Amino acid sequence: MRIRIDHIAKIEGHASFTADIVRGDIKGARIKIEEGARLFEGILRGRKDEELPEIASRICGVCPVVHNLTGFKALENAYNIQLDETAIVLRKLMMLGQLINSHALHLFFFSLADFFGYKTDLQLINAYPESTHDAVKVRDVGNKIVEIIGGRSIHPLTPSLGGLRKAPDPGKLKELLNDLRNNLELAIKLGDLFLNLKYPEFYRETSYVSLSNSGEYAIYDGDVKVGKLNLKPEEFLLLVKEFQGPDMVAKRTKFAGNTYMVGALARLHNNSDKLNPEAKKLLEKSGMKFPLYNPFYNILAQAIEVVHCFEESIKLLELLLTGEIKLSEPKITNRTGEGAGAIEAPRGTLFYSVKAKEGVIEDLNIITPTAQNLANLEADLEEFEHIEGFKNIKREERAEKIKMLIRAYDPCVTCSVH
Repeated sequence: MRIRIDHIAKIEGHASFTADIVRGDIKGARIKIEEGARLFEGILRGRKDEELPEIASRICGVCPVVHNLTGFKALENAYNIQLDETAIVLRKLMMLGQLINSHALHLFFFSLADFFGYKTDLQLINAYPESTHDAVKVRDVGNKIVEIIGGRSIHPLTPSLGGLRKAPDPGKLKELLNDLRNNLELAIKLGDLFLNLKYPEFYRETSYVSLSNSGEYAIYDGDVKVGKLNLKPEEFLLLVKEFQGPDMVAKRTKFAGNTYMVGALARLHNNSDKLNPEAKKLLEKSGMKFPLYNPFYNILAQAIEVVHCFEESIKLLELLLTGEIKLSEPKITNRTGEGAGAIEAPRGTLFYSVKAKEGVIEDLNIITPTAQNLANLEADLEEFEHIEGFKNIKREERAEKIKMLIRAYDPCVTCSVH
């Protein structure tokens, strides 16, 4: 028997699923990307270096900030440009806002209905109007962080090679700080909601990959942690292998011949000891013990991260507002070199590797979180018959469980076909 899901709703982009069911077991599971390749890497070759982040941010309308900043970061590493601490703090705040925004959208409007059996979000909204309001308010705060620092909430204007073009208005930063303080309880309340859900029982061992930093919960900077290995981004990129079959629009990746998972659950595995206090309380209340090889818990990990991002944003804004906010403009004397940049996007680690000569892009490789997760997700689906009661439920219910797992990964199809 073949199972086919022509359209997987409530993910970013268009994808379908096919597999054969043999004696209740799933064989040949494949996520089919129903969008064409967009060829951003080829488009950017031959263009001026500063065009890279501006154009690359158009890869995704959900997380343009991380594409923009990772593009700049790769160029800055290629040219050996050092940023001042204020610019780094402002960029970190933009990324925290990006994570809050994206996670709140995915948690409430993409994933939550699966746990209550609702077919549409309208049913969910009607059943939980107060929680809907809370989720929208939390997301609005994330948008506001990006808008105030980046100049607008989508496709930021202020980041530049070596820093930022313009410092944000201190008065607006104070307003933002008050918004974060006033809505932290809403973020915690949202976390409690996901804490009390019943997650499907499923187990498949895999590797978790994310940035790791001894001084903080790594989002903007750090080494790449793979098991016991800590690698520089450029070292990781030498060892990771991209592959693409004849019927695949999006590439997949493997590390040391094995699939791996990136995203919120991977970050918790590698950085949970560095969570902020309220986020750490949520983690302790959840009873999650690592290693935890159940991808459904990526949803709860996102909810915990929202609280952490609120707390971290408050800390960074308090730090910024203790003095005058000044940005320095580094002198760029060299525009030739090779470099890699890595930042934690909402869905996992985003990698850019760039080669430039005299300010012109000669080569570029982008590895997105969804491209890294696809092979791991398909491997999970191959083992999905082991989920509690899967073999005994009807075909339609099987399809719903499969869609639930796919949505737990929070895939971004548009990024995967960059």
